[in-house]
Amino acid sequence: MEIKVLNKTKNFKTYRTSRVKSLFNAERGDTFSLTIDVPIEEKGWKIGVIVGPSGSGKTSIGRELFGGGKIADLYTGWSKDKAIVDDIAPDGDFNTVTGHLASVGLGDVPSWLRPFHALSNGQQFRAGLARVLSEGHSDIIIDEFTSVVDRQIAKIGAMAFSKAFNRTEGKRVVLLSCHYDILDWLQPDWVLDTSDGVVKKKAKSNQDQKCIWKLGRSTPLTGDILRSIII
Repeated sequence: MEIKVLNKTKNFKTYRTSRVKSLFNAERGDTFSLTIDVPIEEKGWKIGVIVGPSGSGKTSIGRELFGGGKIADLYTGWSKDKAIVDDIAPDGDFNTVTGHLASVGLGDVPSWLRPFHALSNGQQFRAGLARVLSEGHSDIIIDEFTSVVDRQIAKIGAMAFSKAFNRTEGKRVVLLSCHYDILDWLQPDWVLDTSDGVVKKKAKSNQDQKCIWKLGRSTPLTGDILRSIII
């Protein structure tokens, strides 16, 4: 699917903006354009990643996918007056919600009884992922994936989310991130790098070719890291 992005703002002509243009040879900064192919129309994939440096158009691309308006925010829409176990899919199945909380690594059961704002950054990240898994949307986009959490939590959280999401039926997700360190842990079906426009796909079998993302985890996967359920 070809995505065309054109973002425009006012071309300021103040003293300072003129000095910046002169000193840094930046003629104008009011227009951003990008044309890129995103492989979302292909069949058989569940997890895709659009990765690249800040300002390279990831969010703008995300706004155009799946007909628009599908970007999920892990951190908004939470009630201050509900425990997260009540706030996630309130009309859904209890076992499904608690199962998703555990599957993304939020195994500290007492944290399920707190409102979202009372959780740590890492717990909020995992709670947001559990909500995504519990909601009924079939096509999902998550922006700034793992951007606000410690990199170790990001890697383990990415792996847990990948395993949990791949067990779902009829869902697809595109993750937007500026962090390349999560790719080995996610093992996505495809990756689009906005820095060069190249799409890389995971080999379907060992016979096809070497897998693009080699698992090079140096951290042992102990129960402490995976956040075993604590009661």
